[in-house]
Amino acid sequence: MLTTEPGPHIAPYHDRQIVILDRDACADWLDATVSAKSLIKPLPVGTLSVEQVD
Repeated sequence: MLTTEPGPHIAPYHDRQIVILDRDACADWLDATVSAKSLIKPLPVGTLSVEQVD
């Protein structure tokens, strides 16, 4: 599992978040000429739904 700094919606709950690639970036992930660092970033706000589970 690859993690990165949290996006603003995850930061209140945890100091890291899992890297989730956009579908358009999957081919780039496998392309050795593309920097992996350019693909590893927090998701934009609103991409994930955060819910409290009791």
